[in-house]
Amino acid sequence: MKTFFKIFLIAVISFVILIIAIFAYVIIKNPFGLGGVVETSILKQDVTENLEKYKDYDHPLLTEEQEAMVIEAGLDIEQIPTEITSEQVQCGIDKLGQDRINEIIAGSEPTPFEVVKILPCVNAN
Repeated sequence: MKTFFKIFLIAVISFVILIIAIFAYVIIKNPFGLGGVVETSILKQDVTENLEKYKDYDHPLLTEEQEAMVIEAGLDIEQIPTEITSEQVQCGIDKLGQDRINEIIAGSEPTPFEVVKILPCVNAN
């Protein structure tokens, strides 16, 4: 019985260390630009300050609602590209398919999973 508890305790401690390591990696390395989201979720940054900071900025590709969602997520709205290149479109088609890209272009909102999936396309050259 002692062996079972030792194994269980080691597994739980390993799991906690793994979760902490993943959050540290996301905050420090910022893969896919998600570091701001995690920092906002964990540190509870003041969203009203960010809204005030960007109140005069109008991103040409986003609606006001989308801009507010990006700001509330803790991301820098000025870092989002203002033009979409043909390479970025092709990358999006490769990741999501032509039909879904056409729906998004027509005004459909991408899901959070789709956003994460196409984030590497932002830096497509």
